[in-house]
Amino acid sequence: MPAVDVGEFWGLIERAVREEPGRAHRAGWIQGQLAAREVEEILDFEAHLDDASDRAMTWLMWGAAYRIFGGCSDDGFCYFRTWLMSLGRADFERLVDDPDALARVPQVRGLAGRERGGWRADEWPEWEELNYAASEAFEGVRGHGANIYRAVEEHRSKPRLQTLQDEHWNFDDPAETARRLPALARLFPHPAAEPLPPVPPVPDSLRDQQDDTEEGGPVPEIPGQLAIPGLPE
Repeated sequence: MPAVDVGEFWGLIERAVREEPGRAHRAGWIQGQLAAREVEEILDFEAHLDDASDRAMTWLMWGAAYRIFGGCSDDGFCYFRTWLMSLGRADFERLVDDPDALARVPQVRGLAGRERGGWRADEWPEWEELNYAASEAFEGVRGHGANIYRAVEEHRSKPRLQTLQDEHWNFDDPAETARRLPALARLFPHPAAEPLPPVPPVPDSLRDQQDDTEEGGPVPEIPGQLAIPGLPE
C-alpha cells in the first residue's frame, strides 16, 4: 500500500478546496500537510498529481480549454488541468470522459457572454499553484534545490501514461469545434470574422494609367489601397 494512495490524494485536494479560500491558500495548505510527512509520501502525492494531469491531457480537452479561453498555451493548459482537479474526483473523472460537459459546470457557465478581459483573477479556470505544492514541500524536507521531478520518476512503480493519443484537430475551425464540442461551442461562440475593408476606387487621375497597364505597362500603386496579408498577389 503506497504511503499516499489515490484516495488520500483526492481527499487532500477536496479538503483544501472546502476549508481554504483562494487557490494560493489551498495550495499552501496542501504544501503544509505534505511538509509534515515522509519523503515517500510527498513523492506519492506528486506521482498521483502527474497521473491525473496526464489523464486530462487530450486534444479534446485542450480544445475545450481553447474554446473557453479564446486560445490556450501549453502552460495555460497545464494550469487548466490542475483547476479541473479542484472540482473534486467525481467531476474530474466525468469531465475527462466528456470535456464538452464543462458547459454545465457553474464556474464555466458564469464566464460565458463576458469579455475575457473582465474576468477576475480568481474566476479564471486555472490553478497554477497546485503544481508547486509537492515540490516546495520536498525542498523543505530535502533542502533548497532538491529536484522532486527526478526523484518522483525513480520512485514511480509504473511509467507515466502516454498522452495526447486522441485525434489532433484545428481548434480554430468553427465547424469542427461545433462537431466535437457542441455545448461549449454554443456557450463560447467563435468571434465573428472581421469583414475585409473595401478596396478604394481607382482615382480618376490614374484611370488613364490603368488603361495603359492593360496593354502591358507598369502597374501603378493606388494611393490608400490596403495590402491584405495572405491574399494572392
